[in-house]
Amino acid sequence: MYSRLINCTIDTAKMNDFRKALNEQFLPRIQSQPGFVDNIESLDPATGQFSCMTLWKTAADVENYNNGLFQEVASKLSPLMKGSPNIQTLPVENSSVHHVKAGKAAA
Repeated sequence: MYSRLINCTIDTAKMNDFRKALNEQFLPRIQSQPGFVDNIESLDPATGQFSCMTLWKTAADVENYNNGLFQEVASKLSPLMKGSPNIQTLPVENSSVHHVKAGKAAA
């Protein structure tokens, strides 16, 4: 399993637009992508700090999402952010909810 981590700052004046676009326009489409496992989002409305982790079955699933739908998501949501997002893809080391144990995640 792989995690895709996105950290960014949302323009607080555009917070409602960001939430609406993400939750109504993009999240259902992201969840329907092949290999999608889970999505966890954290948001501080006072500062605009946003963190999102999506989980994917394989590295190929993450790459397909990155090269496809993510390009549309990024282009539509970037104008609502301050600066550029920080994006990382990492193998999952442990997850109690998804029953992943150290050393077995990407196998």
